[in-house]
Amino acid sequence: MTVNQIRPAHVDDAAELTQVAARAVKNDGFDDNAVARFMPGLRVNLALIAAGLVFVAEGDDGVLQGWVSVRPTGIGGLILLEGIFVEPAHSRRGAGSRLFSTAVGLSRKLAGNVILINSSPSSVDFYARLGANKIGATPFVFSPDVELTMFAFTIPPV
Repeated sequence: MTVNQIRPAHVDDAAELTQVAARAVKNDGFDDNAVARFMPGLRVNLALIAAGLVFVAEGDDGVLQGWVSVRPTGIGGLILLEGIFVEPAHSRRGAGSRLFSTAVGLSRKLAGNVILINSSPSSVDFYARLGANKIGATPFVFSPDVELTMFAFTIPPV
């Protein structure tokens, strides 16, 4: 099933969005213990929902397929991609790309010119295909044994 719409998230979506993130990470090969350690980084931020910085992909049937969240950093033009999470049943069907495109559009509205991405090991190829440039690596704050690849995506002019 393809993405029917991308819409702003609602506060009442929060629990389901967090579960989508947990299932996506588990699908990437992490076990329940790892997901529990990662949970502070997987839980959707209610303040970002209220600020209109979280968007949801829905299918024709209204089922949530994934979500994306961005955050301004306060450093001129730099936007942080908080995360893109896609329900495993909808992985590799365009939802992630549509959500990233939404993040780019939203970042433009926030006067962003670069999106900073901390990618899980399983998403490195995804961000590279989208045109993001690898700029380094960092340990995941909630599980330092997991190394995240850092990318910078330059937002193209309109």
